[in-house]
Amino acid sequence: MKNFRLLLLSAVGASLFLSSCEQAPDAEKDPNADAAYKRKHRTEMYREAQRSNVNY
Repeated sequence: MKNFRLLLLSAVGASLFLSSCEQAPDAEKDPNADAAYKRKHRTEMYREAQRSNVNY
């Protein structure tokens, strides 16, 4: 019984982990969705650099 609970808990944990991972869309099938995904997943420092008008 203890092994069954451990197995069940592991299966639920793996299921939650795998379902929370977002897959990137296929760029060839939907370029707009791919671009939106890339914009959404940029790092915050990159976004800040894009917003500023600082010239070096």
